Amino acid sequence: MSFSGNKVLDNVNFQLRQGEVHSLMGANGAGKSTLIKILNGIYQAVSGNIEVDGRAVQIKNPKDAERLGLAFVHQELNVCNDMTVAENMYIGNWIRNSMGFYDRKGTSRKAGELLRIMGVDLDPDMPVRRLRTAEKQIIEILKTLTQDAKVVILDEPTSSLNEKEKENFFGIMRRMKENGVSIIFISHFLEDVLTLSDRVTVLKDGVNNGVFTAGNYTKDDLVVAMMGRKIDSDETKPPKIAQNAKTVLEVEGLCSQKKFNNVSLKVQEGDIVGVCGLLGAGKTEIARAIFGLDEFQSGKIILNGEEIKKPRPDLMIEKKVALLTEERKQEGFVPLLSIRENESLSVMKEMASRFGVIDRKRQEQFAEDISKRMTVKMSGIEQQVVSLSGGNQQKVVIAKCLASGPKLFLLDEPTRGVDVYAKSEIYKILRQAAEEGTAILIFSSELEELLANCSKIIILKKGNVTGVVETKELTKNKLLSMIG
Repeated sequence: MSFSGNKVLDNVNFQLRQGEVHSLMGANGAGKSTLIKILNGIYQAVSGNIEVDGRAVQIKNPKDAERLGLAFVHQELNVCNDMTVAENMYIGNWIRNSMGFYDRKGTSRKAGELLRIMGVDLDPDMPVRRLRTAEKQIIEILKTLTQDAKVVILDEPTSSLNEKEKENFFGIMRRMKENGVSIIFISHFLEDVLTLSDRVTVLKDGVNNGVFTAGNYTKDDLVVAMMGRKIDSDETKPPKIAQNAKTVLEVEGLCSQKKFNNVSLKVQEGDIVGVCGLLGAGKTEIARAIFGLDEFQSGKIILNGEEIKKPRPDLMIEKKVALLTEERKQEGFVPLLSIRENESLSVMKEMASRFGVIDRKRQEQFAEDISKRMTVKMSGIEQQVVSLSGGNQQKVVIAKCLASGPKLFLLDEPTRGVDVYAKSEIYKILRQAAEEGTAILIFSSELEELLANCSKIIILKKGNVTGVVETKELTKNKLLSMIG
C-alpha cells in the first residue's frame, strides 16, 4: 500500500489465533493504522491475501468486515455527536420492542449496565456532543462490546483512559478472551502491551521486524525493534529554574460553573509544570479558559504581571501564548492543507511582504527545517496533513505552535497517539524551549512523562487543586494515590 508515492506497507504478514491478544506495534508511520483500515475495507491493498478461519476472503467495505465478525475502534474517533451515549454504544444494534420499533428505554438500560461493568460514570441518555475526547473514546471501546464479534481491533484504545479505567478495561478484555474473542491491540504504551499481550508483532517502515511471545521479551527489545535504538533515560530531566526567574503566568481563584473551582497556579520563565488528574478532573477546561476559548465566572489570569480580564484566543496569541488542544483533528490543523501550509500558519505575517505576498521559498525552507527538527515522517512538505499518521499529525501541530516562539505554551495531552521515540523527541524540544525561557504548562494523564519532565505537578480532583508537589519527592504509585 502506498500514499503520495510513499510505500506504507511492503509484504506484511500477520497471524491472529483464537482467544489471544496480539499487539501490533511500530513507530508513527510504520503502517499499523493502514493495515487495520485494509482489514476494515476502508483501503484496498495492492496485493496480498486475507484469510478468516482458514478461508480466503475479500473485504471491499466495512460491511464486509462486519459480516466476517470484525469490530474496530479507530484512533480517530467515529461517534455521532447528536445521538446519546446509549445510542452510540448500540448503533446498528439498538434494542427493539415486540413490534420491532426502537426501544429507547431498553437501549438506555442495557447501556447503563455495560457502563457500570466498565466502571464508567456516564449518563447513558446524555448527548455525546457534551462529552470530552477521553469520554468519547470510552464510548468507542464499549461499542465493540455490544457487537457479536469474533475479532476486535483496537487502535490506541487506552490513550485517554486513566489507570483505574485501564484496569477495568483490561478486565473486560480478559473476559472477552475467555469467551474465545481474538483481539488485535495497537498501542504506543509499552506497559499496556507487556500487561496484555500473548504475542507482539512489530512493524518498522512498513515491513515486519519481529514477532515476540509473552515472557520472552523486554521493553527495550520492543523499542529496538521499532526504532533501531534504545531510548536514553538521561534524555528526560526536569528543568532547573533560575532563582530570579520571573513569573510568566499566575492564575488566582479561577472558577467556572460545574467545571473547576478556585484554581490557583503559577508558572515561571523556563519552567515546565504538569497538571494531573483523573478523567473529568478539569484539566482541559482550565487550559481552554486560560487561552480564552471558554469563559470563566470569577478569578484572575495574570500574564507577565498584567491581568487579562477577558482573555480571547487572538489576544493571547498576540501576547505570545500558544495552546496545543486535546482535539487534534477538529482544532489542531487544516486537514486538506499541506504540511508546509499548516506548520507556517502561526507565522504567516512574518513570511509576507508589506503587500501581503507570502515568500514561498522562505516558507518552504522553514517547513523543511521544522519538520526535520520534529522528525515528521512524510513524503515531502507538500503532503496533505490528513494523509499522515496520527502521531505525525501531532508533530505538525506542535511545530505550528512552536513556530510562533511562544513565551507561554499550554499543552493538553501533547503525546497522545505518539510513538515512544517521538515522545522523547517532543519532550526534548519542550525542554529546549524551556531552557530558552518559555514557560510550559502540560495538562496530561501520562504520569511517567510528567514525573520525568516537570519540576512540579499540580494535582486536580473534581475541578479543585488539592496539592502542588515537587517531582523529586514523587513516585508513580504515590502520584496515583494522590489523584485517585
